[in-house]
Amino acid sequence: MGLDDYVIACRSYKRANVFPHKTYRMLAQNSLTDRLYIFVANQEEKHLYEKALQGYPYKKIVVGELGGANATRAICRFFPIGQRIIFVDDDLSRFFTFSEKGDLTKDAKNLHKYIEDGFATIDKYNLGAFTFSFLSNKFYLQGKPFKEFRPFMLAGNFFGARNDPPMITTKLSHNDDAVRSVRYFERYGGILVYWWGGFETHYGQEEGGLQASGDRGTKAETLEKTKAASNEIYATDPLIQAYAKEPKQEKTNPFVTIKFKTAPQIRKAQKERGAPVRHARWDKWWSAKPTEAEL
Repeated sequence: MGLDDYVIACRSYKRANVFPHKTYRMLAQNSLTDRLYIFVANQEEKHLYEKALQGYPYKKIVVGELGGANATRAICRFFPIGQRIIFVDDDLSRFFTFSEKGDLTKDAKNLHKYIEDGFATIDKYNLGAFTFSFLSNKFYLQGKPFKEFRPFMLAGNFFGARNDPPMITTKLSHNDDAVRSVRYFERYGGILVYWWGGFETHYGQEEGGLQASGDRGTKAETLEKTKAASNEIYATDPLIQAYAKEPKQEKTNPFVTIKFKTAPQIRKAQKERGAPVRHARWDKWWSAKPTEAEL
């Protein structure tokens, strides 16, 4: 494949038996398994995935490294610089979209069209990376355009970008989404987000997965470990300090995480730092021309 022919790189750990029914099923329904590279932690895992996927088409199973951040580094090392890559995790049950009239398709089969549009848009306007909002409640989507370039979280379980290791790889797995996102804020001005679509996922609710590749221990130990990791990131990363709030424990789980400042605060910080302040929105579905743009 050439650099402009996108590949799909999936990080997976200890989910050989469920993988064919999760991300693989979703990709198969979208006729995308011929682009799929599966990155596993070791040779033993490779054998288990080969057995589980016997008779299923895919491109290749690659032995990478254990841990979320390490697996991402392995992906970036495996592919050439500039390669179009879709980064996905192993627990994406289904791809859903809304039509321009607001009709929900729970098991959409046009992911390829979104990916092609995403890469074409970020290349044309030099936008860096794209993702989906993952929002399935129309109440929160009221007034949102089809797609928009703005400060947004570049979700680690699905995003598209050309291979650029200094932008994509991180030291730690915890808060890697935030660390990666602020780099794109600083260089490009934001993230391209498709508001009316996303993936059904059940993070942390099933056996295995990247969150099981480390040893977080008990609930109290998890809190302390994620607190230490978050505080280290905040203390040592000037971009996190510029664009994010101080680490805080989430209400719904025992993690300490890093959240972004508001969009006006981020744009103020961008101006102060001399980073690009850019915005664009495409109100109509699949329109090539932005409705409004400051690019």
